[in-house]
Amino acid sequence: MFDSCSRTPQQQAAVPRARPARLPTRALRRAIEYMQANLAETVRLEDIAGAAGLSVFHFSRTFRHATGVAPHRYLVEARIVRVKTLLLESEESLASIAEEAGFSDQSHMSKVFRRLAGTTPKQFRDGVGGGNTPPARPGNAHSTNSGMKKGNVHTL
Repeated sequence: MFDSCSRTPQQQAAVPRARPARLPTRALRRAIEYMQANLAETVRLEDIAGAAGLSVFHFSRTFRHATGVAPHRYLVEARIVRVKTLLLESEESLASIAEEAGFSDQSHMSKVFRRLAGTTPKQFRDGVGGGNTPPARPGNAHSTNSGMKKGNVHTL
Protein backbone atom coordinates (compact mmCIF):
# COMPACT_ATOMS: atom_id res chain seq x y z
CA MET A 1 0.00 0.00 0.00
CA PHE A 2 1.24 3.51 -0.81
CA ASP A 3 2.09 5.54 2.27
CA SER A 4 2.44 9.27 1.62
CA CYS A 5 4.03 9.76 5.03
CA SER A 6 7.11 7.82 3.96
CA ARG A 7 7.84 10.21 1.07
CA THR A 8 10.67 12.66 1.39
CA PRO A 9 9.95 16.42 1.24
CA GLN A 10 11.59 16.52 -2.19
CA GLN A 11 9.30 13.74 -3.45
CA GLN A 12 6.25 15.51 -2.02
CA ALA A 13 7.28 18.82 -3.64
CA ALA A 14 7.69 17.06 -7.00
CA VAL A 15 4.03 16.02 -7.06
CA PRO A 16 2.23 18.36 -9.44
CA ARG A 17 -0.50 20.40 -7.80
CA ALA A 18 -3.70 21.30 -9.50
CA ARG A 19 -3.82 24.93 -10.57
CA PRO A 20 -6.77 26.82 -9.18
CA ALA A 21 -9.57 27.12 -11.69
CA ARG A 22 -10.01 30.55 -13.26
CA LEU A 23 -13.27 32.43 -13.39
CA PRO A 24 -13.98 33.37 -17.01
CA THR A 25 -14.12 37.14 -17.53
CA ARG A 26 -17.64 36.93 -18.90
CA ALA A 27 -18.85 34.98 -15.83
CA LEU A 28 -17.18 37.48 -13.50
CA ARG A 29 -18.78 40.38 -15.34
CA ARG A 30 -22.23 38.75 -15.22
CA ALA A 31 -21.89 38.03 -11.50
CA ILE A 32 -20.86 41.61 -10.71
CA GLU A 33 -23.61 43.03 -12.90
CA TYR A 34 -26.15 40.80 -11.16
CA MET A 35 -24.99 41.95 -7.71
CA GLN A 36 -25.03 45.62 -8.76
CA ALA A 37 -28.51 45.33 -10.28
CA ASN A 38 -29.89 43.63 -7.18
CA LEU A 39 -28.19 45.52 -4.33
CA ALA A 40 -31.53 46.43 -2.73
CA GLU A 41 -32.77 42.84 -2.86
CA THR A 42 -31.91 39.71 -0.94
CA VAL A 43 -29.13 38.21 -3.02
CA ARG A 44 -28.37 34.53 -2.58
CA LEU A 45 -25.12 32.88 -3.59
CA GLU A 46 -27.12 30.45 -5.73
CA ASP A 47 -28.56 33.37 -7.70
CA ILE A 48 -25.17 34.97 -8.33
CA ALA A 49 -23.66 31.63 -9.37
CA GLY A 50 -26.64 31.07 -11.67
CA ALA A 51 -26.12 34.48 -13.27
CA ALA A 52 -22.50 33.51 -13.88
CA GLY A 53 -23.53 30.13 -15.27
CA LEU A 54 -21.55 28.12 -12.72
CA SER A 55 -22.20 25.79 -9.81
CA VAL A 56 -22.23 27.43 -6.38
CA PHE A 57 -19.06 25.66 -5.29
CA HIS A 58 -17.10 26.43 -8.45
CA PHE A 59 -18.31 30.03 -8.56
CA SER A 60 -17.53 30.74 -4.91
CA ARG A 61 -14.02 29.32 -5.17
CA THR A 62 -13.14 31.00 -8.45
CA PHE A 63 -14.71 34.35 -7.54
CA ARG A 64 -12.56 34.50 -4.41
CA HIS A 65 -9.50 33.61 -6.46
CA ALA A 66 -10.28 36.26 -9.09
CA THR A 67 -11.17 39.12 -6.73
CA GLY A 68 -9.43 38.30 -3.46
CA VAL A 69 -12.71 38.36 -1.51
CA ALA A 70 -15.69 36.08 -1.10
CA PRO A 71 -18.85 36.94 -3.04
CA HIS A 72 -20.67 38.00 0.14
CA ARG A 73 -17.88 40.36 1.10
CA TYR A 74 -17.91 41.86 -2.39
CA LEU A 75 -21.67 42.36 -2.16
CA VAL A 76 -21.43 44.05 1.24
CA GLU A 77 -18.68 46.36 -0.01
CA ALA A 78 -20.78 47.22 -3.08
CA ARG A 79 -23.68 48.07 -0.77
CA ILE A 80 -21.44 50.37 1.26
CA VAL A 81 -20.35 52.11 -1.94
CA ARG A 82 -24.04 52.64 -2.73
CA VAL A 83 -24.62 54.01 0.78
CA LYS A 84 -21.73 56.46 0.37
CA THR A 85 -23.12 57.66 -2.94
CA LEU A 86 -26.60 58.16 -1.48
CA LEU A 87 -25.21 59.94 1.58
CA LEU A 88 -23.36 62.43 -0.61
CA GLU A 89 -26.00 62.89 -3.29
CA SER A 90 -29.29 62.87 -1.39
CA GLU A 91 -30.95 64.03 1.78
CA GLU A 92 -32.80 60.75 2.30
CA SER A 93 -33.06 59.42 5.83
CA LEU A 94 -30.55 56.80 6.92
CA ALA A 95 -33.39 54.27 7.18
CA SER A 96 -34.36 54.91 3.55
CA ILE A 97 -30.76 54.65 2.43
CA ALA A 98 -30.34 51.37 4.32
CA GLU A 99 -33.38 49.93 2.57
CA GLU A 100 -32.29 51.19 -0.85
CA ALA A 101 -28.82 49.70 -0.41
CA GLY A 102 -30.15 46.29 0.65
CA PHE A 103 -29.49 46.32 4.38
CA SER A 104 -32.09 44.84 6.71
CA ASP A 105 -32.31 48.04 8.74
CA GLN A 106 -30.49 51.27 9.61
CA SER A 107 -28.70 49.74 12.59
CA HIS A 108 -27.21 46.94 10.52
CA MET A 109 -26.14 49.39 7.81
CA SER A 110 -24.50 51.67 10.40
CA LYS A 111 -22.57 48.80 11.99
CA VAL A 112 -21.27 47.54 8.65
CA PHE A 113 -20.56 51.07 7.42
CA ARG A 114 -18.54 51.93 10.52
CA ARG A 115 -16.57 48.68 10.28
CA LEU A 116 -15.66 49.19 6.61
CA ALA A 117 -15.52 53.00 6.31
CA GLY A 118 -14.13 53.78 9.75
CA THR A 119 -16.84 56.33 10.54
CA THR A 120 -20.59 56.52 10.96
CA PRO A 121 -22.92 57.28 8.05
CA LYS A 122 -23.91 60.60 9.68
CA GLN A 123 -20.30 61.68 10.14
CA PHE A 124 -19.56 60.67 6.55
CA ARG A 125 -22.51 62.72 5.29
CA ASP A 126 -21.49 65.70 7.41
CA GLY A 127 -17.99 65.60 5.96
CA VAL A 128 -16.10 64.29 8.99
CA GLY A 129 -15.56 60.80 7.63
CA GLY A 130 -15.09 61.33 3.95
CA GLY A 131 -15.76 64.89 2.97
CA ASN A 132 -16.65 65.27 -0.66
CA THR A 133 -14.32 62.58 -1.93
CA PRO A 134 -16.01 60.14 -4.27
CA PRO A 135 -17.08 56.89 -2.66
CA ALA A 136 -14.72 53.98 -3.17
CA ARG A 137 -15.73 51.10 -5.39
CA PRO A 138 -15.00 47.62 -4.06
CA GLY A 139 -11.37 46.88 -4.82
CA ASN A 140 -10.09 50.45 -5.01
CA ALA A 141 -7.46 51.86 -2.69
CA HIS A 142 -10.12 53.58 -0.57
CA SER A 143 -11.52 50.18 0.44
CA THR A 144 -8.61 49.46 2.74
CA ASN A 145 -10.25 46.58 4.57
CA SER A 146 -11.29 44.65 1.50
CA GLY A 147 -8.17 42.63 0.79
CA MET A 148 -9.25 42.64 -2.85
CA LYS A 149 -6.63 42.44 -5.56
CA LYS A 150 -6.24 45.78 -7.27
CA GLY A 151 -7.34 46.10 -10.84
CA ASN A 152 -8.76 42.61 -11.40
CA VAL A 153 -12.46 43.31 -11.16
CA HIS A 154 -13.19 46.76 -12.47
CA THR A 155 -11.12 46.67 -15.63
CA LEU A 156 -13.47 44.33 -17.46
